[in-house]
Amino acid sequence: MSATRDEVIVFYHLPKSAGTTLNRIIRHNYRPEEMVESGPDTQGFTEALATWPPERLAAIRFLQGHFPFGVHENLPQRTRCFTILRDPVDRVLSQYYHVRRDPDYFLHDLILDNNYSLPQLLDSGIPLMMNDGQVRLLSGVYTGANMGEVTEEVLAMAIANLRSCEVVGLTEQFDLSLVLLQRAFGWRYIGYMPVNVGHNRPPAEEIDAESIEAIRHYNRMDALLYEEAQQIMARQVANAGRSLGLRLMALNLQKKMPDRWIHHLPGGY
Repeated sequence: MSATRDEVIVFYHLPKSAGTTLNRIIRHNYRPEEMVESGPDTQGFTEALATWPPERLAAIRFLQGHFPFGVHENLPQRTRCFTILRDPVDRVLSQYYHVRRDPDYFLHDLILDNNYSLPQLLDSGIPLMMNDGQVRLLSGVYTGANMGEVTEEVLAMAIANLRSCEVVGLTEQFDLSLVLLQRAFGWRYIGYMPVNVGHNRPPAEEIDAESIEAIRHYNRMDALLYEEAQQIMARQVANAGRSLGLRLMALNLQKKMPDRWIHHLPGGY
């Protein structure tokens, strides 16, 4: 079912889950005046959104951000939500090396000043989004649980919210996720070149076992949520039938298409 003018699509963007690449695709499918993004101050944004007048809210066609689940309940239109999850170990590694290379990130100086390894950073109790971060956002609990205190009850909330999403994608199956999104929302163009790929992260075989074990220890609920996401996506693919194969073929053609041709594309496949 394609998107319509009387609804808003809400993207619950989990950090380090290919969202930057996806953002470029989204901008080819919505006009700038139709889109709203939370920015880095998600708490301030969600508080402000609750005060927007109905006519301003009604103009939104696409809303996205690193905000906790439930923001769409502030909107007067019909909403359809989606999200993309990432393998928890890979996601935390990506975030850690992003922090190390980005001097503007709030954890950057903490890591360098203390020469923190990844296990030491996790044991510090500070980086909440490296501790079951996907469960935190999708449950709506967000920073309401201390480091190491994301419970099975919180996981159950995240799973229930995940099951309510129109599309659940996976970073590790990004192309398949894209064609599911195209099928659900009628997106015209989904071709892409990967962006925001970290260059300071060592190869997987060079990551020490202590770091991997620490990530798994602090992301046990995220691992269970990721398994649920895999099952949901498998059902979505099965329900879509053979049309996904044709969409994947079209996606491979779009990846080779120059940007100047995009606006000459016909309607969605």
